[in-house]
Amino acid sequence: MRKIAKRNLACIGLVILATIGLYACGGSSDSSSSASSSDPGTPTTLVTSTNGASTANCAQNNLCMDFTTPISFGNLVGIAKTLSQLATPWTDTSTNLMTISQIPYVSGANSATAYDPAGSVFTTTTDAIYRYFQGNGLPSTKMGTFPVQSGTAAYPYYAALPGGTNQATGQTYSNAAAIGISPYNLNSKLPLNPMVSGFYPINSLIVGITLTGAVWHAEVANDATGNWYNPTNALPLDQCWGHPYNQQYHLHGYSWKCFPNQGTSGPSPLFGYALDGFGIYGPRGEDGQMVTNAQLDQCHGHTAPVQWNGALTNIYHYHLNREYPYSVGCFRGIVDYDTALGPPGPNLGMKEGVPYGPSILPNINPFLN
Repeated sequence: MRKIAKRNLACIGLVILATIGLYACGGSSDSSSSASSSDPGTPTTLVTSTNGASTANCAQNNLCMDFTTPISFGNLVGIAKTLSQLATPWTDTSTNLMTISQIPYVSGANSATAYDPAGSVFTTTTDAIYRYFQGNGLPSTKMGTFPVQSGTAAYPYYAALPGGTNQATGQTYSNAAAIGISPYNLNSKLPLNPMVSGFYPINSLIVGITLTGAVWHAEVANDATGNWYNPTNALPLDQCWGHPYNQQYHLHGYSWKCFPNQGTSGPSPLFGYALDGFGIYGPRGEDGQMVTNAQLDQCHGHTAPVQWNGALTNIYHYHLNREYPYSVGCFRGIVDYDTALGPPGPNLGMKEGVPYGPSILPNINPFLN
């Protein structure tokens, strides 16, 4: 029973803290950084999720989650099993395309010291079995200004949403624009030598850990009526495609544009690790061209030669690209959520949130990833 309760926290309460949810993915204009300009085929549009796509079906161009077990999303009574779309100014629902230059990104370019005097704290170590990550959750790359400032392009989108209450601290926000960024206890260990063994739905909000010290979240967020959306379709993010959930900064969508090492030719370098231990690489394949979903499997990955543990290795890995779900659509390896999301600390670390149940649903505020 204790293990099940712990894993309930590992789900990070997708349905609680609605106010702190969907706002965790900053938007971006197409004023690309020098890092993104080196990529062949730098995108001007992103492909969003298909209206009506099943969230339970692990398939290309999709993301799947497990709603069936009590250790994951099993208590999400009334939540839709399909994805919906919003006709935001940057989204053409007839083509499923989002125009990057039309997204009113969250302004600001702040170093981690703006949110923690210690700056970005992040270390990675290994032993014979595991890869260990410890840090404060703040990336070495720039972040937008959160709380979102009045008078900026993104402010009306955030201010229109209720703020709600941080379930861990009791802090109440007047609206979503008031939610800021704070350091937290990022503590994780992932398999050093992962193995492909199946297609496993996602059971947690966090899907991967970046080499810059932040995390990626699953590309899904729900509203008060139980509909699921691609977060980038619904709300602007900052220029590195991040924002805070429960004051914990994370990335979505076109996040590779701010990784400092884009590579110069051939396949993109490693940008981080999925919770099953496999690598998450940038958008270019072995030929140096942008990878498309047609080249990837149901989980948004494939097997090909990449640099892995210091050697060129033919191994399964995930790619960031411009087509939904952008990073991890499901897991090819088994995830141990207890070790991947770390032990709960004073602020519950990456397991921020509380176990949820059907009684919470009527009180959910719109949008939560």
